[in-house]
Amino acid sequence: MVIAVIADIVASRAAHDRDAVQREIEAAAREVERTRPRARQDWWPTVGDEFQAVYDTMEDALVATLFLQLALPEGVACRFGLGVGDITPVESRLADRIQDGPGWWAAREAVGRANLLDKGKLPGVRSWLVVHEGESDALRAREPVVNAYLLLRDQVVADMNPRARRATFDTWRGMQQKDIAAKEGITQAAVSQAINKPLVRALRIGAREFGA
Repeated sequence: MVIAVIADIVASRAAHDRDAVQREIEAAAREVERTRPRARQDWWPTVGDEFQAVYDTMEDALVATLFLQLALPEGVACRFGLGVGDITPVESRLADRIQDGPGWWAAREAVGRANLLDKGKLPGVRSWLVVHEGESDALRAREPVVNAYLLLRDQVVADMNPRARRATFDTWRGMQQKDIAAKEGITQAAVSQAINKPLVRALRIGAREFGA
């Protein structure tokens, strides 16, 4: 059992420069991998507007998707489907890294669920988890708890401005406030204010509980 993750680029067809969006997401994904290299399979682009990754634990997948949300540049967003289940390689003479299995089926379902919520009464939802029906009752019991966390987490991130998101991620990857201030062209006090708002602190504490 692993956690398969699909990252679907939001509104990719409306992007003025699709190549630039691709480059920006790949750069953010690499930075996340350097910050917390816990993936079984690092983020890689697939067909169309998707990226995929595989994690061994729920905690690693939750932290990675949070970090990637924070690391993405302004105007670029991804929708994350987390699927719990087995994955299996598919033999191919034409391509590498082809996989299938319940983990990916669940991740695909989760992306669709997040999309429906985002376009319905909960704009800003970016993540959802589905545990495949073949998994244990204990794992399936975690699904609503994790999704409750994801709903609240995504709303906190959605309410952060791009500068606050960048500053929060830079703090988590070890940058000093003075260096973040120089990078952003703002005062150190402004950085401190952005990353120490109660909801942002709660976000940080939650990630720390997952081992971030």
